[in-house]
Amino acid sequence: MHMFNLEKYKILVALILCMTVFAACGKKEAPVVDTTVEPVRIAVASGFLPTAKLLAAQFTTNTGIGVELTGGSDQELVGMIVDGSEIDVFMASDAEHPRVLIDKGKAMADGAFVYALGTAVLYSRDWKVNWTGVKYLKSGQFNTLSIPNDDNRYGRAGILALENVGVYEAVQKKLVLTENEAESFELVDTRQVDSGFIAFSSLSDEDKRWAWIVPQAFYPPIEQGAVLVKTEPVNESARIWMGYLNSEGARSIIQQSGYGIIGSEEVTSSH
Repeated sequence: MHMFNLEKYKILVALILCMTVFAACGKKEAPVVDTTVEPVRIAVASGFLPTAKLLAAQFTTNTGIGVELTGGSDQELVGMIVDGSEIDVFMASDAEHPRVLIDKGKAMADGAFVYALGTAVLYSRDWKVNWTGVKYLKSGQFNTLSIPNDDNRYGRAGILALENVGVYEAVQKKLVLTENEAESFELVDTRQVDSGFIAFSSLSDEDKRWAWIVPQAFYPPIEQGAVLVKTEPVNESARIWMGYLNSEGARSIIQQSGYGIIGSEEVTSSH
């Protein structure tokens, strides 16, 4: 099996960026796609799709390689890949689903890595001036607090935050369980609940002033893994994309979108 050397493709991406930066400078029109080069087809978790679109625009501007994005839940996308859909790269909202594909022999362990870290926050539209999340939670001055169920990583982060602050037992009757962080955000944003635990990346720049970032020490890292899907042959444009995800430009977009970065930690088989 061909080994995927991530460092090699990071260097290749850097060279492509250098060769194309002059042509791209000052232009505001849509990126020009080189139709002679095979595009990269990416299955991406729906929560990361807005950020993936920003990454795709920069990638195509700098390389000329087209990007085709398919959004959906991790489970839906894994099903598509297992069923043989034409997909080159899988960018999940966790590290578990890429491992599922690796274990099934549908994706390559070589070069798979954590491309982003989710950040949990407590969000409220009624934040008191100079209050931290700890003061807010300990005050008890709220009637309802939405939190994803404990099958959701942001829900688990919220429960651990409540436990670390020492208020979990006291606020249990005020908790409103949701299916995911997006539903939790919607309830807060429409003022159906007073506050809620959500993903930092779902907030606009203006909304971020109404959020308390849960200390990372309170919960395990919320890892999001990217993996090359096994195809015959492996799409070279997909290899270049994987290298691009580790470039400074890509990392900057990911961080500006509200995610953390930890480098090239591997996503490997669970066996």
